[in-house]
Amino acid sequence: MVEPSKLFLNRPDVGAKAFIVVPIDHVDELLNDLVRKSLLEPLPASEAPREVEKLKSGLELTLKIERLVQELSKKLPEVVEVEVKDLPWDIDRALDKLYTELGETLEVVQALEAEAGRLEELRERLSALKVLFSKVRELGMSASELVLDYEGSMIVVKTLYGRSDAIKAVEEASLKTLLKIDVSPDKQVALVVFGRESYEKVKHEASKLEIRLRDLRIAGDVDISAAIDSQITELGKSISSIKEKIESIVRSKSYEIGLAKLLAEGVASKVGMLKEALESKYLTVVVGWTLKSKLSELESIVRKRRGTVMVEEAPEPPVEFNNLKPFKPFELFTEIMGHPSPHEWDPTPLLTYLYLTFFSLMFPDVGYAIGLIVGSRLVLPYFVENKETLSRLIKIATYAGITGAFAGLLSGNFFGSLLGSCISAVIPPVLPSLPPRLEALEAVGSVILRYLGLALGVGYFVVLFSHGIGLYKNIITRNKIGVALEFVILALMVVAPPAIKAVIGFDVDVLGLLRAIPSDVCVKLAVGLLATYALLKSLADRPFGAMLWIFDVLGVMADVLSFVRIAGIAIGGAIMAELLNSLILNLYTVTSELSMFLGFTVGILAAATLHVANLGLSSISPFVHSLRLIMYEVSSKFYEGGGRRISPRGVKSVTVKIGGGAR
Repeated sequence: MVEPSKLFLNRPDVGAKAFIVVPIDHVDELLNDLVRKSLLEPLPASEAPREVEKLKSGLELTLKIERLVQELSKKLPEVVEVEVKDLPWDIDRALDKLYTELGETLEVVQALEAEAGRLEELRERLSALKVLFSKVRELGMSASELVLDYEGSMIVVKTLYGRSDAIKAVEEASLKTLLKIDVSPDKQVALVVFGRESYEKVKHEASKLEIRLRDLRIAGDVDISAAIDSQITELGKSISSIKEKIESIVRSKSYEIGLAKLLAEGVASKVGMLKEALESKYLTVVVGWTLKSKLSELESIVRKRRGTVMVEEAPEPPVEFNNLKPFKPFELFTEIMGHPSPHEWDPTPLLTYLYLTFFSLMFPDVGYAIGLIVGSRLVLPYFVENKETLSRLIKIATYAGITGAFAGLLSGNFFGSLLGSCISAVIPPVLPSLPPRLEALEAVGSVILRYLGLALGVGYFVVLFSHGIGLYKNIITRNKIGVALEFVILALMVVAPPAIKAVIGFDVDVLGLLRAIPSDVCVKLAVGLLATYALLKSLADRPFGAMLWIFDVLGVMADVLSFVRIAGIAIGGAIMAELLNSLILNLYTVTSELSMFLGFTVGILAAATLHVANLGLSSISPFVHSLRLIMYEVSSKFYEGGGRRISPRGVKSVTVKIGGGAR
């Protein structure tokens, strides 16, 4: 079943960067096979090493990110599940951003952990001091009688806390250890007396173990215990607060951590197999672009050559058209405006419908349509050398001729009225058509006005439809300003025609709103919408938006009026055909008086010659102006065309002329 998008606004086939690991002996044969089958666009020799180095840098970055994720994940006390909904398109840029962001987060966390560690160490020392005081009380001594921290000219007394081996190393330089208590299996608290000279030798080591009591204001045994307990409690609260803050910071980055883990694991799994190839003398890496739709075929061919493929998503990959066969010739028009980018629609199907509609309205003649189909096959080969372009142009002319013939049936034209009167006798004309040989001149003006009305009506609805697509595009791309501007333009296109009729009197109320809405309301709505658009444009495109908004509004009117060319070209071609028919009839009348056979022969020759000449002159304008309408009045409202087409198109046979004295 055909996807609906392929019939309207299609999506292009997007490319991906392929890293192919293959034995060196098979690389040339593999490359030739892949390029011949349009499966790979190899990167230039100068770019491939850069891509490989970029890949190696990406692998190094991935390893760093994995370490960051591991470090931050340790800070969470329990497992947290993170749902990653949208993966970034540019993975390299996303990894760079995540590395910077999570690195800064880890720095903050580590700083907080260092502060918590400092406070925890202080709490341990105070707890050890509390144990020391308890031991003093057990020995029947008063804490107020105990010297814990003293530095004199001859004697130094210090209270030390730390590992047993560190305490023992400092004790060797002491005069006496007054008291030593085991606080834990590997840590002790000691009250040590040093001689001044001995202390100076171990001062650096002792300072690391010292419990500083200078900041404790104590008076008596009870006050010492209370002060220590108070400080231990406050330190516990501060440590708990810091740990909660660390957990809160890490939890706030849980989505980024989960995304970084997912991206890093994906890159590491893909790049891992390239690591061996980059270090091997028997393997090599080929880098190039391939289409996602052809990836399975490429992988199959590479496997036959004992190779493997790694695919990397790129931010701006090349694309290829992905249209159904009837639309492929009209890709030529889309190419003129630029290839679609990976993130936008391919408008080829829509432009095909509109181009054929515009062409048929400008070229509504069965005879000329048949002549166009035949003539394109006879004439175009003399002017177009490229076989692919020639084939596309002939197919476009064929489709245009078919729709032109259908429009000719609806208007009753077959070389004008020369044979068209026979059609009109069977099929009543639906489209406006000129009177035979312009005999009823009063009817010519009416036909011109009707065709002008038809052309402007088509233009109005096509421009309205194009802006509607532009609105939808802005909605799905989340461009709020674009949505607001397009919505106001659409509303203005609906309200402005009845407002113009109410103010000026021109009957341009296409939708017949005046039958449902009072005229003064339409006028007020139109003025309000104009003011709203001017304000939005001024805010969006400062400082020039305040002046440029009027060009946008007038541009919509100009787009609609541009469709007048449909009526002009159609009426011009029809008038020329009827003038030629008058001339043919006069020649036939004059010569048939001499001989009926002569008159018939001259009439046939004159008709063939004159109408073929008119065909050549009148077929160019519909082609050019239909193309102009779909480019400027339609696709410019929603299509940017900033993409690049992938290069490999396969190897086709080429005919080369030699010999015969040719130079």
